Amino acid sequence: MKRNSSKAYIVSFDKTILLSYVLLCLVGLIIMLDISSMQSSLKYFYRQGIFFVVSFSVVMGILHAFNLEKLRWLAPYMVYLTLFLLVFVLVKGSTVKGATRQIDLGFIGFQPSFLARVVLVFFFAHILDKRHDDLLDANPLAFATNFTSLIVLTGVTFILIILERHLSTLIIGGATLYGMLIYAGAKKRLLLLIALFGIVCGIVVLTHGADYRKSRLTTYKKYSLFFKNRDTTKADANDYQVKESLTALTSGGLLGTGIARGRAKHYYLPEARTDYVFTIIAEEFGFIGAIIVFGLHCFLFFRCFRIANTQESRYLKFLGVGLAMNIFCNVLVNTGVSMSILPPTGNTLPFISYGGSALLIDSASLGVILNISAVRRVV
Repeated sequence: MKRNSSKAYIVSFDKTILLSYVLLCLVGLIIMLDISSMQSSLKYFYRQGIFFVVSFSVVMGILHAFNLEKLRWLAPYMVYLTLFLLVFVLVKGSTVKGATRQIDLGFIGFQPSFLARVVLVFFFAHILDKRHDDLLDANPLAFATNFTSLIVLTGVTFILIILERHLSTLIIGGATLYGMLIYAGAKKRLLLLIALFGIVCGIVVLTHGADYRKSRLTTYKKYSLFFKNRDTTKADANDYQVKESLTALTSGGLLGTGIARGRAKHYYLPEARTDYVFTIIAEEFGFIGAIIVFGLHCFLFFRCFRIANTQESRYLKFLGVGLAMNIFCNVLVNTGVSMSILPPTGNTLPFISYGGSALLIDSASLGVILNISAVRRVV
């Protein structure tokens, strides 16, 4: 007798999400070409093109080749692997601009902290689904008792990220996981306690941590519209990047200076390819161009959130929502920093900024969401 070997084939998936992703990546390639052409080398454009091809292949591979429900048991082991990589970075990683946060692989610098954000989403989705009834009834003490592994592994991961001086990743990851707890139905008293604990930890890190964080807060108070009696006449070296970003943003106006007339990319803005790429978009394409790019990110988020929210599987629902929030929180932080709504901190704009590891990991997250959206037929 022949064994009955049925296979599931994808009938359809959310092509709108895939199209939005490709459009954002193409915008990133255009911006990289624009910046690289004015900085005497096209190597960053060529590299970003290769990163996109590899990342797109990963998206399609995850969409077609993985059964997320069957692989969920790997979530704890993914956390252990990530913890190993985070420790390895501190011991053997390369130091860039005073921060030791990446493993030099030659062609790209891999940052495990990016991976940690995504892996924790998988782990949270797994545990929150497995113990959902406990979560709904959990007071702070019961949460500490029933979710010990969740608390410990997340805490250790965050401590290692702090040691790597990657505070922006910590903020984005923390906001994402907190959002997952809200979505999963945690009690308000528990959420309030977690929020207060996070605020206290943040204050401790900022006031007793590295001196550069204090100087960034001073710069933020000087240029942010949220503070009254701002004095920008006494600028120092720490203000340079924020000041140049705001200058470029305001010079863009409604329609922008034009793709060949931007000033900031001529080495006036040191992190133009990565942290401040949104500034380049706003300067050369104006408010209209910036709002289109931001709107495309918003559309992508709400589309992903809607797809996840309609899933029957609670695990896939939590997973999709968490990955969508992880990407969108990154967008909010990057654009907020560019406009001095948030204190300056180093993080990229998903799918647009230069960088192989960030693009690959964000693309893999989107591949998982596309996998969740897929409708399959067993034959």
